[in-house]
Amino acid sequence: MTSQFFALYAAMKIHAMQCFPNEACGLVVNDQYMPCSNVHSDPLNYFAIDAKDCAMAEEQGNIQAIFHSHPNQLNTFSPHDVEACKASNVPWILYCTGTNEHLEIDPSGNAPYLERPWQYGIYDCYALMKDFYRRELGIVLDDFDRGKEGEWESPEWRMFEKNVEKQGFVPIDGPLQKGDMLLMQMQSPFPNHTGFIVNPASNIFYHHLMGRLSEQTIYGGYWAKVTNRILRHRELLCS
Repeated sequence: MTSQFFALYAAMKIHAMQCFPNEACGLVVNDQYMPCSNVHSDPLNYFAIDAKDCAMAEEQGNIQAIFHSHPNQLNTFSPHDVEACKASNVPWILYCTGTNEHLEIDPSGNAPYLERPWQYGIYDCYALMKDFYRRELGIVLDDFDRGKEGEWESPEWRMFEKNVEKQGFVPIDGPLQKGDMLLMQMQSPFPNHTGFIVNPASNIFYHHLMGRLSEQTIYGGYWAKVTNRILRHRELLCS
């Protein structure tokens, strides 16, 4: 997935290494990287951008993105990062010193459907379907809080089973159509993954597996075998 902020990665990395072993933080304003002061009481593990820096950035223009680094062994966004990113409603950029790589998440829901990196809570199987429904079908689905990665292995989790009916989905039989939800049960006693039909003529569906890029796949074979049930949104029943 191509980043609009790629040209700023080098400046972010330099700032991160200057702040090491503390977390670095900064803002993107007017397509420029603005280093900020980390005023958190525990800068080794967290960051808080100085309010003065935020005010200065807002005087210059709109804040386009928020940056911070992970100088420890956490080479991904934390659950707290994900929730804070959603609250900010702007993209977040992370530099991981341990792996020397930059990661990005965009809470707007406008990221490309395919080749999204995995980030539980923003780039996962349900988020992919939610974004597709809003952009392609004009149907707004609720978001749901995510906990720690792997929580879907707990029998108490059952996010899909608890919410599909409330979101307007009903089981269907018969020919597939665009938007049909494929509720899957992968090495689990209950549904823990979902995909959705994009092109019924060729049985193409989109989905996002843990630790992989989001992708398109042909429905059938293994995928049909692990499908618990197929559902359709009520607004699409007559389409």
